[in-house]
Amino acid sequence: MADVGAVPDDRVQTAGPPPSCRHALEDAVINNAVIIDAVRTPLAHNGGPLAQFTAADLLAPLLERLYRACPQPELLRDVVIGHAFGRVGLGRDALRQAGVPVEVPALSVERGRASGLSAIDYAADKLVSVNTPGYMIAGGVEAGSQAQEPVNPAMADAAHALADEFRITREQRRAYAERSRTRAATSADKDLFGHEIVPVGGVSTDDLSWEDADPSVIDDGAAAVLMIDGASQRRLRRPGLRVTASATFGCDPARVGWGIVPAIEKVLYATRLKLDQFDAIEFDEAFASNVLVACSALHLDPERICRQGGAIAFGHPWGASGAVVITRLFAQLVRQSQGRFGLAAVSAGSGQGIAMVVERC
Repeated sequence: MADVGAVPDDRVQTAGPPPSCRHALEDAVINNAVIIDAVRTPLAHNGGPLAQFTAADLLAPLLERLYRACPQPELLRDVVIGHAFGRVGLGRDALRQAGVPVEVPALSVERGRASGLSAIDYAADKLVSVNTPGYMIAGGVEAGSQAQEPVNPAMADAAHALADEFRITREQRRAYAERSRTRAATSADKDLFGHEIVPVGGVSTDDLSWEDADPSVIDDGAAAVLMIDGASQRRLRRPGLRVTASATFGCDPARVGWGIVPAIEKVLYATRLKLDQFDAIEFDEAFASNVLVACSALHLDPERICRQGGAIAFGHPWGASGAVVITRLFAQLVRQSQGRFGLAAVSAGSGQGIAMVVERC
């Protein structure tokens, strides 16, 4: 997977590698890790229908589903789980609850609300770097209702400051939030989420009751993907999403929502793609203002973001949020055959952003 270092801003729109380099680049990308399945729990707001469940309770049904779906479970190399809160050994606890053999290891990744996407990024890199055929499960989880500090006012302050800087009005934020909720409700009515949701404790649908345009509460949910090395995926002829490029970028913590902008620019540079070539774009809608600021900076139409609804409607389970956006891309591009290229982006606390490009294959 192409992981991009520092790239001068004025190089983002360059034409791409010379013809002599192009075949080597394509050969490298085709061996990248491929997501061949993606599932999530229902997503619920803090204090809602999932409030009684621990993080391991939320994660275990997903691990069980993906382990059973693995074509060669004896080749499952590792399980990588992102979470912002939760005890040490959370992944192993969930594996035991899922009935997965004790030989399967697990590790945790923490990058605030980008933890789930960072876990997928790490797993994709590991599948390529070890040069050994096999599978990985990666994702994220958060039981926000059980967190000791479920509200982070600093995040809201940073989002509002960015909105003021870019002159994003309250009316624009409200309109975006209402659109996200309407899209989610319409998608639910069309049963567009059914194939990606694994029920938890009898809960099988998303909680779409939230009304705030800028949620700062940590909610409940989990999402995870099953990944395979590129060579094995081609032999199996299993449709999926190839992880084509990723980038992580740090920024001023006082402008925390800004981090996805340079991260997106980096993956565009790495892939030589333009934003108008993406068929599905999923941002973590932690705050409507952050989405609108990123769209303004990138000259991107906000109508293209989260076409089937996003976190403003579903909820914002921090550690799971990045895995949720990948699960949504898998649903749209693979299950629903809605295009070829997808872009995921999540900003994180302490001033970071991560972006990932995926390609249907």
